[in-house]
Amino acid sequence: MANRKRLIENILSLGAVQLASYVLPFLSLPYLALTLGVDALGRIAFALSVAQIFVVLTDYGFNLSAPKDISVARDDPQRVSEIYCAVTLLRAGLALAGGLLLLVLTRTVPRFQEDASLLLVTYTMVLGNILFPQWLFQGLEQLKLASVFQVIARLLVFAGTFTLVHGPEDVLWAAWLQAGGTVLGGLMAVPFTLRALRGAGLRWPSKAQFHHQLQEGWHVFLSTAAINVYTSSNAFFLGLFAAPAMVGHYHVAEKLIRAVQMVFGPISNAVYPHVARLAATDEQAALRFNRRLLLRLGAAATVVTAMVWLLAPQVVARLFGPAYEPAVGVLRIFALLPLLIVASNILGIQTMLTLGMKVAFSRILLGAALVDFAVFIPAAYWFGAEGAAWANVLVELYVTVTMAVVLHGAGRSPLSSRLAVPAP
Repeated sequence: MANRKRLIENILSLGAVQLASYVLPFLSLPYLALTLGVDALGRIAFALSVAQIFVVLTDYGFNLSAPKDISVARDDPQRVSEIYCAVTLLRAGLALAGGLLLLVLTRTVPRFQEDASLLLVTYTMVLGNILFPQWLFQGLEQLKLASVFQVIARLLVFAGTFTLVHGPEDVLWAAWLQAGGTVLGGLMAVPFTLRALRGAGLRWPSKAQFHHQLQEGWHVFLSTAAINVYTSSNAFFLGLFAAPAMVGHYHVAEKLIRAVQMVFGPISNAVYPHVARLAATDEQAALRFNRRLLLRLGAAATVVTAMVWLLAPQVVARLFGPAYEPAVGVLRIFALLPLLIVASNILGIQTMLTLGMKVAFSRILLGAALVDFAVFIPAAYWFGAEGAAWANVLVELYVTVTMAVVLHGAGRSPLSSRLAVPAP
């Protein structure tokens, strides 16, 4: 009963963070779209997509591998401290390398030179992501208080958007507010982070701990990098050869569908430690749990998909105005994503990763990245933002189907009929 209560608390806490991280920016998006115009919004979307690539590089898969280690070692403060320090130092080193690379790109590549200031401002997202160790709180299952800081920070950013952004000339303020909220939330959470270490303090990790974290995070990093290629990075690729206005149309449709998907995110993140512990002791119980999760969330996602497709014209018209009408078609294509992403998350992260199938998981997503490269660029080049959206959907379909086939072949599928009742 206590575990169930903690699980519900973690879901609600992560829901609050997701609400602050996605819904508040989504609520300010119509204001920014109308105030800045399509071109400026497209430029910010390109800069944010570049920053997101660096976020993935600095995460290095620690956001999924480290919570598992923390969850197992949470009764040993000294070990928790060593894991925290190792992961944070590794992420800081990657962030420094990424910042130097970005400086080189803004001085040598014409497309990056055009928006150098925007790119450097949005890089603060990377720093904020390091300051707020959600993976630590997730592993300790202490998300309740930590989430408060992120919510407060996002509320301040939300208010600042309407106070500081009044026209296209305020594009830098708009970019910083979109990216810098994580820095504020991270700074506010520093005392709580130290308290979560329970008096163990900070310590220089052993070489073995550094090596372990790099090794554990490697396959997850390949997977998350591949996911980023066919999700967040698509705005980046589109921005390399398309007009800013087209990127703006793609951006608003993508933000709308991401705001819809965030309903499912807290549930996935909160149940991951629970499934990981369950899988370590009773694989069949973990598969049965994931089967129930897949059926229930899949049904909910199907309803969401239908609603988005039906309401797309009214939503775009009322929120963004006639200048963004091309986004309607893009949004209707994106409406297929919630169901596919719910399924791939449960099959991949909740099942394959918790059962130790990291290599197969990575290979599937690396294959998806290659498929995206093959499909996305020609589709976007010939059919614009709608072509880019269709490429995204086709890659997500490839991921979901391939995961289902691999799990079925391994005899570890949550969809297996023999899991309907517990084994005697």
